[in-house]
Amino acid sequence: MKGVKLPAIGRIEIQVVEEALPEFLSFDQGNLDYVSVGGQILPRVVDNGKLRPELAARGIQHTRFVVPALIYTYFNMDDPVVGGYTPERVALRRAIGMGFNTPDFIRVLYGGEAQPASQLLPPGLDGHDPKLAAKSAYDPAAARALLDRFGYTDRNGDGFREAPDGKPLVLTQNSLPDSWSREADTLWLKSMEAIGLRMKINTAPFADLLKESLAGKLQMFNLGIRALDPSGYQILSTLWSKSTPDTNRARFKLAEYDAAYEKFIRTPPGAERNALARRMSELVQAYAPMTFQVYTVGNVVAHPWVKGYYPSPFGFSWKYLDIDPERQAAARK
Repeated sequence: MKGVKLPAIGRIEIQVVEEALPEFLSFDQGNLDYVSVGGQILPRVVDNGKLRPELAARGIQHTRFVVPALIYTYFNMDDPVVGGYTPERVALRRAIGMGFNTPDFIRVLYGGEAQPASQLLPPGLDGHDPKLAAKSAYDPAAARALLDRFGYTDRNGDGFREAPDGKPLVLTQNSLPDSWSREADTLWLKSMEAIGLRMKINTAPFADLLKESLAGKLQMFNLGIRALDPSGYQILSTLWSKSTPDTNRARFKLAEYDAAYEKFIRTPPGAERNALARRMSELVQAYAPMTFQVYTVGNVVAHPWVKGYYPSPFGFSWKYLDIDPERQAAARK
């Protein structure tokens, strides 16, 4: 791109394609210049991490990179079923995290292109500690034992546990009306049934769910957040009690976490700041206002007429693109 005057692109067209397969087919036909692929689409594009020969022969470019993002499920700490800071509520949330089948989540939903999350900050960020183990790793036997210990037992013999006070216990996961989410819903239902917890799925458009989340009406919800700089403070701020509800959707309030976060943002990069990030992750694992799920791996394919593509670790996943109109038109023919 040396010597190219900016802006290098005269016009940008964005197409919204809600389903992954139609999006990839549109790319395959030359109607989209580049797309991010994953999940069930990924085997159509890569084999053992390498671009398939038939695509490479067409000049398709493949870029694979670690995404500095955390995929998680948050719990509404004000919810009467899963919220609160009492030992039995903490145990319930931790059991849900241990009961969720993360290996299948990675295999089915991400096509193997993800890794279990062990802490708030993903790999590649300054404060990520590769030695920090995931205390909520998939362990359904431990989840069942934890629920038994804190009084979540099946009192009426229907195969599902009741709350310690004997009242019915129903978890509500919230989800989107698309095929990817339906796969995730099935996995959630099977995972919770395996540890004796009854779950129902509430499906609604994403915009509606965000409004409900902002109002504190969702019990639990899958989300993701991406770091915009090497410190990862944006991710850490999601559980700071002074963050606005559109950031701290879990409504988590813990003085020790707040103190660590406030010191973190005043501390320069280095061992002291990294230790604060680790402490915040340990507190989250202890109180479980969210379950750490996965860190994702990005796979982008671009047509040969796209010049200068490379992923940016932070912010948007692209820098400068130069679309050659003549090569684009010829390739589409």
